[in-house]
Amino acid sequence: MEPHILFVLRAVLGLSLPAVISLVAGCAVVGGYDFDGYHAAPVLTGASGGAGSDGGTTGVGGTGGSASPDGGGCIPLTCDDLHAECGLIPDGCDGVLQCGKCETGSCGGGGKNKCGIDVCLTRTCTDFGASCGQVSDGCGDSVMCGACVPPDTCGGGGISKKCGCIPLTCPELGADCGTPSDGCGGTLDCGNCTAPRTCGGSATPNRCGCASTTCQARNANCGLLPDGCGGMIDCKECSAPAICGGDGPNRCGVGACNPKSCADQGAECGLVADGCGKVLDCGNACLSPNSCGGGGSPNKCGCTPTTCPALGKNCGMAANGCGSMLDCGNCPAPNVCGAGGEANVCGCKPNTCADLKAECGVATNGCGGVLDCGTCEVGSCGVHNKCGLDPCMLQRSCADLEATCGQVSDGCGDTIVCGHCTDPETCGGGGVAKKCGCLPFTCPELGAECDKISDGCGNELDLHFADPATAAFGLNDYVYTLKKE
Repeated sequence: MEPHILFVLRAVLGLSLPAVISLVAGCAVVGGYDFDGYHAAPVLTGASGGAGSDGGTTGVGGTGGSASPDGGGCIPLTCDDLHAECGLIPDGCDGVLQCGKCETGSCGGGGKNKCGIDVCLTRTCTDFGASCGQVSDGCGDSVMCGACVPPDTCGGGGISKKCGCIPLTCPELGADCGTPSDGCGGTLDCGNCTAPRTCGGSATPNRCGCASTTCQARNANCGLLPDGCGGMIDCKECSAPAICGGDGPNRCGVGACNPKSCADQGAECGLVADGCGKVLDCGNACLSPNSCGGGGSPNKCGCTPTTCPALGKNCGMAANGCGSMLDCGNCPAPNVCGAGGEANVCGCKPNTCADLKAECGVATNGCGGVLDCGTCEVGSCGVHNKCGLDPCMLQRSCADLEATCGQVSDGCGDTIVCGHCTDPETCGGGGVAKKCGCLPFTCPELGAECDKISDGCGNELDLHFADPATAAFGLNDYVYTLKKE
């Protein structure tokens, strides 16, 4: 409120300034001004109980003309003021009006607290939670809900009419090594290969394989050699007087050859060449889960642990193949680990209309999607997705009405309590109906002449008179001069 209006009210009403303030804070109608949507009335306060104000139906519990719970006077609204034809509806002063019943149709059938016959309420993409594709509007037509941006596709994330992308797994790609694309813009870690195999070794990407070596690649011209893939290659014999190894490992020459043992070569397992044309079997002393070359080093016992992506797992604990466990993480709601029927894979089993006992309308399936449970053969679809002869199709919540305090009508003949405010805030006190708030007073409004005073909302005002002779005063960083209206 502007200060000059406040001082005019003070002069006209003959009230002390705090008294005027208390009236305004309570949303009362003063001097023809309507401060919060309330209609003008000849009185500012009334006794509790009794009938509602003129033209209305008696308030439930006798709330007509009662003082507002927000403080100060409050003039209750009537059914006529609210254009309500039926049902229960708040009167604006924490009371409830009973606006009667419908002679024909049902309450809410024609809108909020309006009587009407059953009509078809078209459904929107928002009603279905749809962001792509087409949905039925429930009235014989369809609605286009948009398109997806690749790599997302409509329903590709497992939720109907939602853009998404389900990443592929290593098993689905037939990959057992490397980091291939998951098809959704990410990459997978499909693990490593155990020796002697290498990733792509058989010329197939992301597949473990082994390319056999050759005599030429080993610079050998005699004797037997491991081919690097568990087999043997024969590099022929030397012509006398040359011997194999006489000119170096597996090379023909006239010099002496000293064969190398498994121990000389640090081989714990598998086959190795002795350098003089023979192959040594170093056995297999590896204990499970280790294997010969399993850790990536030829002729050494070891184990290479697998990864969650390589196993196609994305939740819970799974064995890594080397005696330890992998933590494959948790599932984002509404998914649950294993709920889709596969161990260690996130999934969600969606409900059906039958599971929910829903007879009509739209309902959530519990997995982020929306079900269309059809229309009613008799009556219309009401609350809880039930068909009936007189249900209300427009039931509203506090959230729908953006109310955080006080009472509101649900549009179906009933009321909802939307909460209470914490001091110093009051319901509607910030100037917005059904919202908690507090409008701070100014020093002149409080008639204050001291330097520190509460503004009524938990803060302090800084007031000081610059020149008492001229009625000039300073407020925070500004100087004001009082003017009589």
